[in-house]
Amino acid sequence: MLKRLLNPSFIDSDTNPIGDNLYKIILAVLLFVTVSYSTALLFQHQFITRYIMMITLTSLVSLIAVFLLKKGYPKVSAYFYILSLLFFIIAFAWTGGGIQGNGIRLLPILVLIAGITIGRKEILLFCVIVSLSTFCLIIANHFNLLYVKEPIKNSDFINWVYSTTFIFLLCFVEYMSLGRLNKALCEAKAEIALRKKSEEKYRLIFESFQDVYYQTDIEGKILLITPSVKYHTGYEVEEIIGKNVNEFYVNPIEREFLLNELKLRGSVLNYELDLKIKNDKMINVIISCKILYDENGIFNTIEGTIHDITQRKNAEVIIKLKNEKLIEVAFLQSHIVRRPIANILGVLDLINKNNPADPINLELLPKLEEISKDLDDVIKQIVQKTKEIDEMN
Repeated sequence: MLKRLLNPSFIDSDTNPIGDNLYKIILAVLLFVTVSYSTALLFQHQFITRYIMMITLTSLVSLIAVFLLKKGYPKVSAYFYILSLLFFIIAFAWTGGGIQGNGIRLLPILVLIAGITIGRKEILLFCVIVSLSTFCLIIANHFNLLYVKEPIKNSDFINWVYSTTFIFLLCFVEYMSLGRLNKALCEAKAEIALRKKSEEKYRLIFESFQDVYYQTDIEGKILLITPSVKYHTGYEVEEIIGKNVNEFYVNPIEREFLLNELKLRGSVLNYELDLKIKNDKMINVIISCKILYDENGIFNTIEGTIHDITQRKNAEVIIKLKNEKLIEVAFLQSHIVRRPIANILGVLDLINKNNPADPINLELLPKLEEISKDLDDVIKQIVQKTKEIDEMN
């Protein structure tokens, strides 16, 4: 029953911490007021109207605050409840004891309650209101405006009841404050752990990046680059950071072309150029990059990726050479080979097959041998070019 009372179904402490804290505080304050003033009522019958009014008004305000919580207005409920309690304290101090009245003891606790349920800016304003209100009591007392000039006299037992209940209420509010602080610390630790995990994940992705990711300032100074740069260029990251990208362009004018295109469009995709790498070598790359702006909308950084296409370019060159060789082979087969074959066929038509001893046959044989050599030379050329194509693989 107590658990259900402290944790009602209409408040989710995870999604609505203000409402959860305020609800528990309302119960604690209501219990404090009821116990302390009910006890005082038994021993000070002359103030029965005053004590019953305190209990009744506190109960009424508590019900209204809980109703607002149930309707889903925790912030409104907090403002209403705290300001109502402040008004009651000042009003009862005005009519009984002034700045020395028992109710004034609740003001520090009320400040703690405000700190748990409302924002930091609002609590400063609340403290100013409390200070000014109590100062008004001093002014009123100085000019004899208070209804009762002296504090209401209490017995030792009543003082003990007030003090004890005040201490218990203060301890409860402090307990809630520490609980909220511990929860905030746990959430902070969890967030730090999650951030570290995210940073570790980002670092692994960053380090395993196959292409080269980089950032430069507007002047071209390299600010950030992935470790993959070593695989493609031979340079360590430390050798790259702080240098100007112009040092790595084979044709520095390409930097100006790329920058102008970037300023015009905001981003560039697959811009092809050549870069210098370690040991005076060169690689072919395509760059995709974009402009990054700061919070004022000023262009200050360029980020992009570099994709090495050297192997692809070399493969394209080889394919082009192969195609050229294949065209030559095709030409040899379709044109050069056809001529000696046609000559051979022509000579064969002239040979007298019915009379092998025909003198004309003797004249044609040397010619046939010459044509056969021509054909053999063409075949050798085809074989040689085929070998050259195989050697390109």
